[in-house]
Amino acid sequence: MHALSLVKLYFLSIFSFFIVFAFSQNIKEESSSNTESSNTQANKTIPPKPSQQNGFYAVYAERVKWEYGSTLLGFLTKNNIPEKTYYNLAPEDKELVADVKVDSDVFIMRDSKGALLQAFLPLNAETQVKIFFDSSQNSYTIAIIPIISLHTKQKVLAKIQDGGGPSSALYGATQDSKLNQEFLVAYKLRHTVQKGDRVALVYYRKYRLGKPIGSPEIRAIAVESNKKFYYLFGFQNRYYNEEGKEMANFFLITPVKYRRISSKFSSGRKHPVLGYTRPHYGVDFSAGTGTPIYAAGEGKIIFSGVKGGYGKMVEIQHAGGIKTLYAHMSKIAKNSRPGVFVRQGAHIGNVGSTGLSTGPHLHFGVYKNNKPINPLGQIKTTRRELSGKNKQAFASFSNIAKKEIDNFIANAFIPEGSDSTVVRTLLDFENSEDSENDEGDFSEISSLENKFCCSSALTLLSYGRFLSTTKPILSLFKKQNLFNEKSGQYLLASQSN
Repeated sequence: MHALSLVKLYFLSIFSFFIVFAFSQNIKEESSSNTESSNTQANKTIPPKPSQQNGFYAVYAERVKWEYGSTLLGFLTKNNIPEKTYYNLAPEDKELVADVKVDSDVFIMRDSKGALLQAFLPLNAETQVKIFFDSSQNSYTIAIIPIISLHTKQKVLAKIQDGGGPSSALYGATQDSKLNQEFLVAYKLRHTVQKGDRVALVYYRKYRLGKPIGSPEIRAIAVESNKKFYYLFGFQNRYYNEEGKEMANFFLITPVKYRRISSKFSSGRKHPVLGYTRPHYGVDFSAGTGTPIYAAGEGKIIFSGVKGGYGKMVEIQHAGGIKTLYAHMSKIAKNSRPGVFVRQGAHIGNVGSTGLSTGPHLHFGVYKNNKPINPLGQIKTTRRELSGKNKQAFASFSNIAKKEIDNFIANAFIPEGSDSTVVRTLLDFENSEDSENDEGDFSEISSLENKFCCSSALTLLSYGRFLSTTKPILSLFKKQNLFNEKSGQYLLASQSN
Protein backbone atom coordinates (compact mmCIF):
# COMPACT_ATOMS: atom_id res chain seq x y z
CA MET A 1 0.00 0.00 0.00
CA HIS A 2 2.80 2.30 0.93
CA ALA A 3 4.74 1.44 -2.25
CA LEU A 4 1.65 2.04 -4.40
CA SER A 5 1.20 5.48 -2.89
CA LEU A 6 4.82 6.37 -3.68
CA VAL A 7 4.35 5.32 -7.31
CA LYS A 8 1.19 7.45 -7.62
CA LEU A 9 3.00 10.39 -6.05
CA TYR A 10 5.92 9.95 -8.47
CA PHE A 11 3.72 10.00 -11.58
CA LEU A 12 1.68 12.92 -10.19
CA SER A 13 4.90 14.91 -9.71
CA ILE A 14 6.05 14.16 -13.26
CA PHE A 15 2.64 15.17 -14.66
CA SER A 16 2.61 18.37 -12.60
CA PHE A 17 6.11 19.25 -13.82
CA PHE A 18 5.06 19.01 -17.47
CA ILE A 19 1.91 21.04 -16.81
CA VAL A 20 3.91 23.80 -15.08
CA PHE A 21 6.60 23.71 -17.78
CA ALA A 22 4.06 23.98 -20.59
CA PHE A 23 2.22 26.77 -18.79
CA SER A 24 5.45 28.69 -18.16
CA GLN A 25 6.44 28.33 -21.81
CA ASN A 26 3.05 29.66 -22.81
CA ILE A 27 3.51 32.63 -20.50
CA LYS A 28 6.95 33.30 -22.02
CA GLU A 29 5.52 33.09 -25.52
CA GLU A 30 2.64 35.39 -24.59
CA SER A 31 5.05 37.74 -22.84
CA SER A 32 7.36 37.71 -25.84
CA SER A 33 4.40 38.22 -28.15
CA ASN A 34 3.12 41.09 -26.01
CA THR A 35 6.58 42.65 -25.90
CA GLU A 36 6.89 42.41 -29.66
CA SER A 37 3.38 43.81 -30.01
CA SER A 38 4.24 46.65 -27.62
CA ASN A 39 7.45 47.37 -29.48
CA THR A 40 5.60 47.33 -32.78
CA GLN A 41 2.94 49.62 -31.34
CA ALA A 42 5.62 51.90 -29.89
CA ASN A 43 7.32 52.07 -33.25
CA LYS A 44 4.00 53.07 -34.76
CA THR A 45 3.14 55.71 -32.16
CA ILE A 46 6.54 57.24 -31.39
CA PRO A 47 7.73 59.19 -34.43
CA PRO A 48 11.37 58.94 -35.50
CA LYS A 49 13.80 61.81 -35.32
CA PRO A 50 14.42 63.93 -38.42
CA SER A 51 17.35 62.86 -40.57
CA GLN A 52 19.39 64.31 -43.40
CA GLN A 53 18.37 61.32 -45.49
CA ASN A 54 14.78 62.55 -45.56
CA GLY A 55 15.89 66.05 -46.57
CA PHE A 56 14.09 67.92 -43.77
CA TYR A 57 11.10 68.49 -46.06
CA ALA A 58 7.52 68.40 -44.85
CA VAL A 59 5.34 66.10 -46.91
CA TYR A 60 2.17 66.20 -44.85
CA ALA A 61 0.57 68.09 -42.00
CA GLU A 62 -1.81 67.43 -39.15
CA ARG A 63 -4.37 69.67 -37.53
CA VAL A 64 -5.17 68.37 -34.05
CA LYS A 65 -7.02 69.75 -31.05
CA TRP A 66 -5.20 70.61 -27.84
CA GLU A 67 -6.98 68.39 -25.33
CA TYR A 68 -7.81 69.09 -21.70
CA GLY A 69 -4.88 68.16 -19.47
CA SER A 70 -2.32 68.39 -22.28
CA THR A 71 1.07 69.94 -21.50
CA LEU A 72 3.93 71.09 -23.67
CA LEU A 73 6.24 68.61 -21.96
CA GLY A 74 3.83 65.77 -22.75
CA PHE A 75 3.55 66.95 -26.36
CA LEU A 76 7.35 66.88 -26.73
CA THR A 77 7.61 63.38 -25.24
CA LYS A 78 4.84 62.08 -27.50
CA ASN A 79 6.74 63.37 -30.53
CA ASN A 80 10.15 61.97 -29.51
CA ILE A 81 11.56 65.42 -28.70
CA PRO A 82 14.05 65.57 -25.78
CA GLU A 83 12.64 66.98 -22.54
CA LYS A 84 15.67 69.27 -22.23
CA THR A 85 14.14 71.29 -25.09
CA TYR A 86 11.54 72.43 -22.57
CA TYR A 87 13.78 72.63 -19.51
CA ASN A 88 16.27 74.86 -21.36
CA LEU A 89 13.59 77.53 -21.84
CA ALA A 90 13.89 80.82 -19.96
CA PRO A 91 11.46 81.12 -17.01
CA GLU A 92 9.47 83.81 -18.83
CA ASP A 93 8.99 81.52 -21.82
CA LYS A 94 7.93 78.61 -19.61
CA GLU A 95 5.26 80.89 -18.20
CA LEU A 96 4.03 81.79 -21.68
CA VAL A 97 3.95 78.26 -23.11
CA ALA A 98 1.79 77.07 -20.22
CA ASP A 99 -1.12 79.02 -21.65
CA VAL A 100 -2.11 76.94 -24.70
CA LYS A 101 -5.92 76.98 -24.70
CA VAL A 102 -7.95 73.76 -24.59
CA ASP A 103 -9.52 72.93 -27.98
CA SER A 104 -7.05 75.15 -29.87
CA ASP A 105 -5.97 74.03 -33.34
CA VAL A 106 -2.38 72.75 -33.29
CA PHE A 107 -0.58 72.39 -36.64
CA ILE A 108 2.17 69.79 -37.08
CA MET A 109 4.40 69.30 -40.13
CA ARG A 110 6.16 65.95 -40.57
CA ASP A 111 8.64 64.42 -42.99
CA SER A 112 8.07 61.25 -45.03
CA LYS A 113 8.90 59.04 -42.01
CA GLY A 114 6.58 60.90 -39.64
CA ALA A 115 9.25 62.88 -37.79
CA LEU A 116 8.07 66.23 -36.47
CA LEU A 117 9.75 69.11 -38.30
CA GLN A 118 7.60 72.00 -37.12
CA ALA A 119 4.63 72.52 -34.87
CA PHE A 120 2.60 75.61 -34.05
CA LEU A 121 0.64 75.89 -30.80
CA PRO A 122 -1.47 79.08 -30.46
CA LEU A 123 -1.33 80.89 -27.11
CA ASN A 124 -3.85 83.58 -28.06
CA ALA A 125 -4.99 85.49 -31.12
CA GLU A 126 -1.61 87.22 -31.38
CA THR A 127 1.08 84.72 -30.38
CA GLN A 128 2.05 81.09 -30.92
CA VAL A 129 4.64 78.58 -29.78
CA LYS A 130 6.82 77.35 -32.63
CA ILE A 131 8.68 74.05 -32.18
CA PHE A 132 11.10 73.26 -35.00
CA PHE A 133 14.02 71.02 -35.82
CA ASP A 134 17.24 73.01 -36.33
CA SER A 135 19.21 70.95 -38.84
CA SER A 136 22.37 73.02 -38.32
CA GLN A 137 22.37 72.12 -34.61
CA ASN A 138 20.75 68.69 -35.05
CA SER A 139 18.33 69.56 -32.25
CA TYR A 140 14.91 71.02 -31.57
CA THR A 141 14.22 74.63 -30.61
CA ILE A 142 11.18 76.35 -29.11
CA ALA A 143 10.40 79.97 -29.95
CA ILE A 144 7.56 82.37 -29.17
CA ILE A 145 6.53 84.10 -32.41
CA PRO A 146 3.63 86.29 -33.58
CA ILE A 147 0.68 84.84 -35.45
CA ILE A 148 0.82 86.72 -38.73
CA SER A 149 -2.68 86.70 -40.14
CA LEU A 150 -4.43 87.81 -43.29
CA HIS A 151 -5.76 91.32 -42.66
CA THR A 152 -8.96 92.61 -44.21
CA LYS A 153 -10.96 95.79 -44.07
CA GLN A 154 -14.68 95.08 -44.27
CA LYS A 155 -17.64 97.35 -44.85
CA VAL A 156 -21.22 96.31 -44.16
CA LEU A 157 -24.49 98.04 -44.96
CA ALA A 158 -27.73 96.42 -43.78
CA LYS A 159 -31.40 97.37 -43.62
CA ILE A 160 -33.21 97.02 -40.31
CA GLN A 161 -36.18 94.63 -40.41
CA ASP A 162 -39.48 94.47 -38.51
CA GLY A 163 -38.94 93.56 -34.87
CA GLY A 164 -35.17 93.84 -35.16
CA GLY A 165 -32.53 96.40 -34.40
CA PRO A 166 -29.12 97.42 -35.71
CA SER A 167 -27.30 94.46 -34.13
CA SER A 168 -29.66 91.83 -35.55
CA ALA A 169 -29.40 93.46 -38.99
CA LEU A 170 -25.60 93.29 -38.83
CA TYR A 171 -25.58 89.71 -37.66
CA GLY A 172 -27.95 88.75 -40.46
CA ALA A 173 -25.52 90.27 -42.94
CA THR A 174 -22.26 88.87 -41.57
CA GLN A 175 -23.14 85.85 -39.37
CA ASP A 176 -20.20 87.03 -37.24
CA SER A 177 -21.09 86.60 -33.56
CA LYS A 178 -17.94 88.31 -32.31
CA LEU A 179 -18.61 91.32 -34.51
CA ASN A 180 -22.13 91.46 -33.13
CA GLN A 181 -20.78 91.23 -29.58
CA GLU A 182 -18.30 94.04 -30.22
CA PHE A 183 -21.03 96.18 -31.78
CA LEU A 184 -23.17 95.81 -28.65
CA VAL A 185 -20.21 96.89 -26.51
CA ALA A 186 -19.76 100.02 -28.63
CA TYR A 187 -23.35 100.95 -29.44
CA LYS A 188 -24.89 102.88 -26.57
CA LEU A 189 -27.08 105.22 -28.62
CA ARG A 190 -30.80 105.00 -27.98
CA HIS A 191 -32.39 106.36 -31.13
CA THR A 192 -35.67 105.02 -32.44
CA VAL A 193 -35.19 102.88 -35.53
CA GLN A 194 -37.77 101.38 -37.84
CA LYS A 195 -37.95 98.99 -40.76
CA GLY A 196 -35.91 100.28 -43.69
CA ASP A 197 -33.46 102.30 -41.60
CA ARG A 198 -29.86 101.39 -42.31
CA VAL A 199 -26.83 100.52 -40.23
CA ALA A 200 -23.29 100.63 -41.59
CA LEU A 201 -19.97 99.45 -40.22
CA VAL A 202 -16.33 99.78 -41.25
CA TYR A 203 -14.05 97.39 -39.40
CA TYR A 204 -10.90 95.30 -39.58
CA ARG A 205 -10.93 91.50 -39.38
CA LYS A 206 -8.04 89.04 -39.23
CA TYR A 207 -8.15 85.60 -40.82
CA ARG A 208 -6.01 82.53 -40.51
CA LEU A 209 -6.59 79.41 -42.60
CA GLY A 210 -9.82 80.90 -43.89
CA LYS A 211 -11.26 81.43 -40.40
CA PRO A 212 -11.66 84.73 -38.52
CA ILE A 213 -9.43 84.99 -35.46
CA GLY A 214 -9.40 87.35 -32.51
CA SER A 215 -11.69 90.30 -32.14
CA PRO A 216 -12.88 92.57 -34.95
CA GLU A 217 -11.61 96.13 -34.70
CA ILE A 218 -14.44 98.56 -35.38
CA ARG A 219 -13.38 101.78 -37.10
CA ALA A 220 -16.73 103.50 -37.62
CA ILE A 221 -20.45 102.90 -37.00
CA ALA A 222 -23.38 104.74 -38.59
CA VAL A 223 -27.00 104.12 -37.55
CA GLU A 224 -29.90 105.77 -39.37
CA SER A 225 -32.88 107.20 -37.46
CA ASN A 226 -35.51 109.52 -38.95
CA LYS A 227 -33.41 109.90 -42.12
CA LYS A 228 -30.36 111.05 -40.16
CA PHE A 229 -27.19 109.08 -39.40
CA TYR A 230 -25.60 108.98 -35.96
CA TYR A 231 -21.95 108.00 -35.66
CA LEU A 232 -19.57 106.20 -33.33
CA PHE A 233 -15.83 105.74 -33.78
CA GLY A 234 -13.37 103.19 -32.45
CA PHE A 235 -10.30 105.06 -31.20
CA GLN A 236 -7.49 103.77 -28.94
CA ASN A 237 -9.48 100.65 -27.93
CA ARG A 238 -12.52 102.71 -26.87
CA TYR A 239 -15.64 104.10 -28.51
CA TYR A 240 -16.58 107.77 -28.88
CA ASN A 241 -19.37 109.78 -30.45
CA GLU A 242 -18.77 112.65 -32.87
CA GLU A 243 -18.06 115.05 -29.99
CA GLY A 244 -15.35 112.81 -28.59
CA LYS A 245 -17.37 111.59 -25.58
CA GLU A 246 -16.77 107.99 -24.58
CA MET A 247 -19.78 105.73 -24.91
CA ALA A 248 -18.82 102.38 -23.32
CA ASN A 249 -19.39 102.27 -19.57
CA PHE A 250 -17.32 99.22 -18.61
CA PHE A 251 -14.13 99.98 -16.69
CA LEU A 252 -11.58 98.23 -14.51
CA ILE A 253 -10.06 99.25 -11.20
CA THR A 254 -6.48 98.68 -10.06
CA PRO A 255 -6.58 95.17 -8.53
CA VAL A 256 -3.96 95.65 -5.80
CA LYS A 257 -2.31 98.32 -3.65
CA TYR A 258 1.18 98.17 -5.06
CA ARG A 259 4.60 99.64 -4.32
CA ARG A 260 5.67 100.04 -7.92
CA ILE A 261 5.15 98.64 -11.41
CA SER A 262 8.06 96.25 -11.89
CA SER A 263 7.24 95.27 -15.48
CA LYS A 264 4.94 96.85 -18.05
CA PHE A 265 2.92 95.34 -20.88
CA SER A 266 4.80 94.57 -24.09
CA SER A 267 3.58 92.77 -27.19
CA GLY A 268 7.19 92.15 -28.20
CA ARG A 269 6.03 91.99 -31.78
CA LYS A 270 8.59 91.83 -34.55
CA HIS A 271 8.46 90.45 -38.06
CA PRO A 272 9.15 86.70 -37.78
CA VAL A 273 11.71 86.82 -40.60
CA LEU A 274 13.78 89.29 -38.60
CA GLY A 275 13.42 87.56 -35.26
CA TYR A 276 11.23 88.16 -32.25
CA THR A 277 11.23 89.89 -28.90
CA ARG A 278 9.73 88.06 -25.95
CA PRO A 279 6.31 89.53 -25.13
CA HIS A 280 5.00 90.31 -21.65
CA TYR A 281 1.23 90.10 -21.72
CA GLY A 282 0.41 91.93 -18.54
CA VAL A 283 1.55 94.34 -15.87
CA ASP A 284 3.54 93.24 -12.82
CA PHE A 285 2.55 95.09 -9.64
CA SER A 286 5.23 94.71 -6.96
CA ALA A 287 3.69 94.26 -3.50
CA GLY A 288 4.38 92.45 -0.25
CA THR A 289 3.41 88.81 0.22
CA GLY A 290 -0.15 88.55 1.50
CA THR A 291 -1.34 91.89 0.08
CA PRO A 292 -5.03 91.49 -0.87
CA ILE A 293 -5.91 91.16 -4.56
CA TYR A 294 -9.29 92.43 -5.77
CA ALA A 295 -11.43 91.70 -8.84
CA ALA A 296 -10.80 94.51 -11.33
CA GLY A 297 -14.38 94.26 -12.56
CA GLU A 298 -17.53 92.27 -11.99
CA GLY A 299 -17.78 88.94 -13.75
CA LYS A 300 -17.68 85.16 -13.45
CA ILE A 301 -14.62 83.21 -12.31
CA ILE A 302 -13.69 80.76 -15.07
CA PHE A 303 -10.46 79.38 -13.60
CA SER A 304 -9.05 79.05 -10.10
CA GLY A 305 -6.02 76.94 -9.27
CA VAL A 306 -2.44 76.24 -10.33
CA LYS A 307 -1.42 76.74 -13.96
CA GLY A 308 2.16 76.21 -15.11
CA GLY A 309 4.46 79.18 -14.73
CA TYR A 310 1.60 81.34 -13.47
CA GLY A 311 1.49 79.40 -10.21
CA LYS A 312 -1.70 79.98 -8.24
CA MET A 313 -4.00 82.10 -10.36
CA VAL A 314 -7.57 83.24 -11.01
CA GLU A 315 -9.25 84.19 -14.30
CA ILE A 316 -12.46 86.23 -14.50
CA GLN A 317 -14.71 86.60 -17.55
CA HIS A 318 -16.34 90.03 -17.82
CA ALA A 319 -18.87 91.59 -20.19
CA GLY A 320 -17.87 92.59 -23.69
CA GLY A 321 -15.41 89.74 -24.22
CA ILE A 322 -13.03 91.07 -21.54
CA LYS A 323 -11.09 88.58 -19.40
CA THR A 324 -8.71 89.38 -16.53
CA LEU A 325 -5.94 87.17 -15.17
CA TYR A 326 -4.31 87.32 -11.71
CA ALA A 327 -1.16 85.21 -11.28
CA HIS A 328 1.55 84.17 -8.76
CA MET A 329 -0.83 84.32 -5.79
CA SER A 330 0.28 83.04 -2.40
CA LYS A 331 -3.31 82.16 -1.58
CA ILE A 332 -6.60 81.97 -3.46
CA ALA A 333 -9.66 83.16 -1.53
CA LYS A 334 -12.08 80.40 -0.46
CA ASN A 335 -14.96 81.84 -2.47
CA SER A 336 -12.87 82.20 -5.64
CA ARG A 337 -14.19 79.08 -7.34
CA PRO A 338 -15.04 78.51 -11.03
CA GLY A 339 -18.62 79.52 -11.76
CA VAL A 340 -18.83 82.04 -8.90
CA PHE A 341 -19.95 85.56 -9.83
CA VAL A 342 -17.85 88.29 -8.18
CA ARG A 343 -18.45 91.99 -7.80
CA GLN A 344 -15.89 94.61 -8.72
CA GLY A 345 -13.52 95.02 -5.77
CA ALA A 346 -14.24 91.57 -4.28
CA HIS A 347 -11.29 89.91 -2.52
CA ILE A 348 -10.11 87.00 -4.71
CA GLY A 349 -6.66 86.17 -3.32
CA ASN A 350 -3.34 87.44 -2.00
CA VAL A 351 -0.03 88.48 -3.52
CA GLY A 352 2.67 85.82 -3.60
CA SER A 353 5.51 84.40 -5.67
CA THR A 354 4.23 80.98 -6.80
CA GLY A 355 5.08 79.55 -10.21
CA LEU A 356 7.94 81.08 -12.18
CA SER A 357 8.48 84.25 -10.19
CA THR A 358 11.53 86.10 -8.89
CA GLY A 359 9.72 87.80 -6.01
CA PRO A 360 6.28 88.69 -4.61
CA HIS A 361 4.14 90.50 -7.16
CA LEU A 362 0.82 90.34 -9.00
CA HIS A 363 0.94 89.58 -12.70
CA PHE A 364 -2.24 91.20 -14.02
CA GLY A 365 -3.36 90.42 -17.58
CA VAL A 366 -6.30 91.73 -19.60
CA TYR A 367 -7.62 90.01 -22.74
CA LYS A 368 -10.30 91.10 -25.18
CA ASN A 369 -11.75 88.16 -27.13
CA ASN A 370 -8.54 86.27 -26.33
CA LYS A 371 -6.31 89.12 -27.58
CA PRO A 372 -3.91 90.49 -24.94
CA ILE A 373 -4.26 94.23 -24.40
CA ASN A 374 -2.47 96.71 -22.15
CA PRO A 375 -4.12 96.62 -18.70
CA LEU A 376 -3.00 100.17 -17.91
CA GLY A 377 -5.05 101.40 -20.85
CA GLN A 378 -8.20 99.81 -19.39
CA ILE A 379 -7.93 100.91 -15.76
CA LYS A 380 -9.97 104.03 -15.08
CA THR A 381 -12.54 105.36 -12.68
CA THR A 382 -14.54 107.61 -15.02
CA ARG A 383 -15.32 107.83 -18.70
CA ARG A 384 -12.39 109.23 -20.61
CA GLU A 385 -12.52 112.84 -21.73
CA LEU A 386 -10.21 113.41 -24.67
CA SER A 387 -7.93 116.41 -24.41
CA GLY A 388 -4.78 117.89 -25.90
CA LYS A 389 -3.04 115.80 -28.55
CA ASN A 390 -5.48 112.91 -28.07
CA LYS A 391 -8.38 115.20 -28.86
CA GLN A 392 -6.64 116.52 -31.97
CA ALA A 393 -5.76 113.00 -33.09
CA PHE A 394 -9.37 111.89 -32.59
CA ALA A 395 -10.70 114.86 -34.58
CA SER A 396 -8.46 113.96 -37.51
CA PHE A 397 -9.26 110.25 -37.27
CA SER A 398 -13.03 110.67 -36.94
CA ASN A 399 -13.14 113.13 -39.85
CA ILE A 400 -11.46 110.62 -42.18
CA ALA A 401 -13.51 107.68 -40.86
CA LYS A 402 -16.78 109.61 -41.24
CA LYS A 403 -16.02 110.51 -44.85
CA GLU A 404 -15.17 106.88 -45.56
CA ILE A 405 -18.37 105.44 -44.11
CA ASP A 406 -20.52 108.18 -45.68
CA ASN A 407 -18.98 107.46 -49.08
CA PHE A 408 -19.64 103.75 -48.62
CA ILE A 409 -23.30 104.34 -47.69
CA ALA A 410 -23.79 106.63 -50.69
CA ASN A 411 -22.27 104.22 -53.20
CA ALA A 412 -22.97 100.76 -51.77
CA PHE A 413 -25.18 98.54 -53.88
CA ILE A 414 -27.64 96.23 -52.13
CA PRO A 415 -28.69 93.48 -54.59
CA GLU A 416 -32.37 93.08 -55.34
CA GLY A 417 -34.01 90.66 -52.93
CA SER A 418 -31.31 91.22 -50.33
CA ASP A 419 -31.22 93.40 -47.23
CA SER A 420 -27.47 93.87 -46.98
CA THR A 421 -24.13 94.06 -48.73
CA VAL A 422 -20.62 93.27 -47.54
CA VAL A 423 -17.42 94.53 -49.17
CA ARG A 424 -14.08 92.97 -48.18
CA THR A 425 -10.63 94.25 -49.08
CA LEU A 426 -7.31 92.52 -48.49
CA LEU A 427 -4.74 94.71 -46.80
CA ASP A 428 -1.00 94.39 -47.30
CA PHE A 429 1.32 91.89 -45.59
CA GLU A 430 2.75 94.34 -43.09
CA ASN A 431 -0.70 95.63 -42.07
CA SER A 432 0.55 99.21 -42.05
CA GLU A 433 -1.94 101.84 -40.98
CA ASP A 434 -4.78 101.47 -43.45
CA SER A 435 -2.51 100.76 -46.42
CA GLU A 436 -4.20 98.94 -49.30
CA ASN A 437 -1.33 98.46 -51.75
CA ASP A 438 -1.83 94.70 -52.04
CA GLU A 439 -5.54 94.49 -52.71
CA GLY A 440 -7.04 91.23 -53.88
CA ASP A 441 -10.24 89.30 -54.24
CA PHE A 442 -11.28 88.00 -50.83
CA SER A 443 -13.10 85.10 -52.47
CA GLU A 444 -9.74 83.67 -53.58
CA ILE A 445 -8.47 83.22 -50.03
CA SER A 446 -10.00 79.81 -49.42
CA SER A 447 -8.87 78.38 -52.75
CA LEU A 448 -5.34 79.69 -52.21
CA GLU A 449 -5.19 78.19 -48.75
CA ASN A 450 -6.62 74.90 -49.94
CA LYS A 451 -3.99 74.81 -52.66
CA PHE A 452 -1.17 75.17 -50.16
CA CYS A 453 -2.81 72.95 -47.55
CA CYS A 454 -2.98 70.12 -50.04
CA SER A 455 0.63 70.48 -51.20
CA SER A 456 3.98 69.87 -49.58
CA ALA A 457 4.36 73.63 -49.27
CA LEU A 458 2.68 73.52 -45.87
CA THR A 459 5.71 75.27 -44.50
CA LEU A 460 4.01 78.56 -45.25
CA LEU A 461 2.80 78.13 -41.70
CA SER A 462 6.37 78.95 -40.67
CA TYR A 463 5.17 82.50 -40.62
CA GLY A 464 1.75 81.72 -39.25
CA ARG A 465 -0.19 82.72 -42.36
CA PHE A 466 -0.61 82.30 -46.08
CA LEU A 467 0.26 85.14 -48.43
CA SER A 468 -2.25 86.19 -51.04
CA THR A 469 -0.18 85.49 -54.17
CA THR A 470 2.54 83.03 -55.11
CA LYS A 471 5.03 85.71 -56.16
CA PRO A 472 5.72 87.16 -52.69
CA ILE A 473 5.80 83.63 -51.31
CA LEU A 474 8.58 82.65 -53.70
CA SER A 475 10.57 85.82 -53.17
CA LEU A 476 10.23 85.61 -49.40
CA PHE A 477 11.25 81.97 -49.16
CA LYS A 478 14.06 82.27 -51.73
CA LYS A 479 15.42 85.23 -49.80
CA GLN A 480 15.50 83.11 -46.66
CA ASN A 481 16.97 80.12 -48.57
CA LEU A 482 13.84 78.15 -47.73
CA PHE A 483 12.84 77.22 -51.27
CA ASN A 484 14.42 74.29 -53.08
CA GLU A 485 13.98 75.07 -56.78
CA LYS A 486 15.15 71.61 -57.89
CA SER A 487 12.47 69.75 -55.94
CA GLY A 488 9.90 72.53 -55.99
CA GLN A 489 9.43 72.18 -52.25
CA TYR A 490 9.54 74.71 -49.47
CA LEU A 491 12.27 73.89 -46.99
CA LEU A 492 11.17 74.23 -43.40
CA ALA A 493 12.70 77.16 -41.55
CA SER A 494 14.70 74.77 -39.42
CA GLN A 495 17.65 77.12 -39.20
CA SER A 496 15.68 80.33 -38.92
CA ASN A 497 13.41 81.79 -36.28
